[in-house]
Amino acid sequence: MAYEVEVSDEFRGWYEPLSEAEQLSIGRVIELLEEKGTALAFPYSSGIQGSKLSHMRELRAGRTGCSMPSIQPGPPFCW
Repeated sequence: MAYEVEVSDEFRGWYEPLSEAEQLSIGRVIELLEEKGTALAFPYSSGIQGSKLSHMRELRAGRTGCSMPSIQPGPPFCW
């Protein structure tokens, strides 16, 4: 099943200054999210501690495991 991913202006502002290599790494994780949706597991996704919504997740990508801006449960998934 394919999932729709929508990005916010906040995400674009975070993403656009990244290097090409970082953007490619992030893009691959977004592709995985489109493929797997809420089933995307660690190390690409992890729960958000302290969230009022137990199913809230954050995406993780890159060599350092940096977190992307928070996502909202979907579909569609939003940053």
